[in-house]
Amino acid sequence: MKAVRYALKLAKVSDASLVAICVVQIPEYIEENTRASLRDELFRKSKDTLGDIEGLSVKSGIKFASKVIETSGAISTAICSFAEKENVDLVVLGTRAATSSLTKMMLGSVASGVVGNAHCPVLVVR
Repeated sequence: MKAVRYALKLAKVSDASLVAICVVQIPEYIEENTRASLRDELFRKSKDTLGDIEGLSVKSGIKFASKVIETSGAISTAICSFAEKENVDLVVLGTRAATSSLTKMMLGSVASGVVGNAHCPVLVVR
């Protein structure tokens, strides 16, 4: 949510709109009933999160859209593909707080993948 609040501030000062996405990763090789149950749960949680973000956007007066994206591949690839397809100007994403000195020097795998492959600038909020 820290990245969301930062993105909202940027959108406000630049008179931009915000598109929030949640990427749901569903493995291909799991039993169908398990896949359906996992998908339902992850989509529900994603929609709840996007609802919270929409509430913050409305309070800030920011034009808002959202989408849940399902993938069996890499989350970073799904984010980059969406950003390119939708001609996004800036990707803002969060990364988990690092606890060890080694992980403090590196981005998380999703953030690293987006930074390395996005067609547009990427802002990583810690």
